[in-house]
Amino acid sequence: MDALYYISKGQKTVGPCSLDDLYGYIAYGSVRDSDLVRREGSTEWTPLRQLDELQIDPADPATVREITTRRRTARLRDYAKVPKDRRAGVVLGRLICGSLIFPPLLWKGAKAVFQDRIYSARTDAKGYLLYWPRWVEAVVMALLVINSIAWLCLLGWIWREATPLGQEISGLLRTGIHDLQDWLGK
Repeated sequence: MDALYYISKGQKTVGPCSLDDLYGYIAYGSVRDSDLVRREGSTEWTPLRQLDELQIDPADPATVREITTRRRTARLRDYAKVPKDRRAGVVLGRLICGSLIFPPLLWKGAKAVFQDRIYSARTDAKGYLLYWPRWVEAVVMALLVINSIAWLCLLGWIWREATPLGQEISGLLRTGIHDLQDWLGK
């Protein structure tokens, strides 16, 4: 059976909780590295930063401080509970369809990538959903630039091809207006 822990925050004591719960509290920013922790069956309280189970590098006690001082983020376990705008499949579909057919979908997908974490259905070893890495933002930015250039080139080509036709139509309209003025003037 896994060890159970109690957490002391000021005058409150929380517990018992598992190591996985403790990681969850850390992920949500509910505990700090200075909060006290004790294992079930022990009477000794130790600061969270000194808990051996949380040490990534035993020679460097600052690793717990780095973990506990990160900004508060939600870590999800159930893909069905992830909002649709933050699901990898939905965002990827918007990026692809938007870059090929309808640019507003591309912009909507890019907005999601730049503002939120995009979760995939895969999980890590602790059961939390994995999310897209930061390098995806650079790829989406390049996709936006390439898409913008392609659409501008297409609009330029349409304008170039449509300009002679537009000039011919405006010439006919001017002639027609001039003929109508002559007819009305008589």
